[in-house]
Amino acid sequence: MADLMQDHLNLDQPGADRVEGRWFGVGSSTDSDGFTAGAQATAAAVADRPDAGLVLVFAREYMDMTALIEGVRAHAGPATKIAGCSTVEPMATSGEPADFSVSVVAFGGDGFGYEIAVGRDVPGNERAAGGEAASGLALLDHPHKVLLLFVDALLDDNVEIVRGAYGTAGAAVPLIGGVASDNWQFERTCQFAGDSNGVEILSGTVVGVAIGSPAPVGLGVAHGWRRSGDPMVVTDSEGLKVFEFDNEPAMDVFLGRMGLDRSVLEGSDSFRLRALECPLGVATRSGDEIRVIQGLDPSDGSVLVSAGIPQGGLAWVMEGDVESLVAGATASCADAVRTLGDATPIGLLTFDCAVRRRELGPVGVHREIAEIGRAFPGIPFGGFYSYGEIARYRGANGMHHLTMVSLAFA
Repeated sequence: MADLMQDHLNLDQPGADRVEGRWFGVGSSTDSDGFTAGAQATAAAVADRPDAGLVLVFAREYMDMTALIEGVRAHAGPATKIAGCSTVEPMATSGEPADFSVSVVAFGGDGFGYEIAVGRDVPGNERAAGGEAASGLALLDHPHKVLLLFVDALLDDNVEIVRGAYGTAGAAVPLIGGVASDNWQFERTCQFAGDSNGVEILSGTVVGVAIGSPAPVGLGVAHGWRRSGDPMVVTDSEGLKVFEFDNEPAMDVFLGRMGLDRSVLEGSDSFRLRALECPLGVATRSGDEIRVIQGLDPSDGSVLVSAGIPQGGLAWVMEGDVESLVAGATASCADAVRTLGDATPIGLLTFDCAVRRRELGPVGVHREIAEIGRAFPGIPFGGFYSYGEIARYRGANGMHHLTMVSLAFA
């Protein structure tokens, strides 16, 4: 029999909003049948509470997505908007995360507002597509707004997509979300957009979910990686390429820090995964931002990184272990809750990195989930492990990697 986890945060529980009647629920299922998994997880998230307005669905890439969505619709309610994406692994409040086939986050009650928009025809029009995905914000009249973004992993320039969304949303509206993932194949990811009358199962798109609330929302960003060794000065860089560290070819300096040489690049893809686990940290005013090593080019000795590093900047090879990465996840949630001020959180959205998940392993993931639950008892949380995390507020950089981003609702 399928394992079914549900997390209740109802109006009788401390922290629930009795005045507005808003609620936030999380459900998950381990069933491999798409319809059953979608139905079970959605029923658990909604838990017979009234006025389910939004359901977010995060499903493993191997699921029958058509059947899954039909199961979700069967329990979502007659006026529920539905969005989400595929993932290498869903996140949910408790249980055995490695066994989850789907997690569902549901919002409901009076006071919330929701709009879903899709950016299509993205290649070559990344900024415009990001702006289109953010267009639903204009339809909401709430004192607090947030934009969730779910982006196809196979699109080339996610930074431009986030810039486009930010240009439409403005500096006062936080952006958060993740890049849809598959099981490390980088072949196809799915995005979901629609309502209880019908849901599109898309690829190659940007799905934007605008949420309005009468109460504050809080954004948290943390990663848990730490500096290893001496800093490297970026002495030559352009765009996403770093050509020199400390006036030496960047590729050779990076390989040397890892105890390797150029022979590791010959005839094997294993180095790519190894490099993902040895990111660079770039010193910024808000702390160390992570840059993933996406490739090495022997023809010019350069290193291709996930976001630009300005010439003259300082970078470190970063390292982490289960202890530090779990602490990073908890710190992200703590930052989000702290940003609410005196307001009491009713739930957390969590978008974690798939590479962090690889580093944690099954035991570490279970500990991560348990530690968040221990730090915030009675507060449900859910989301997914992504190929890139989105968090932008008041001008901060929007694309992150190997990071946990979280969003608290009051």
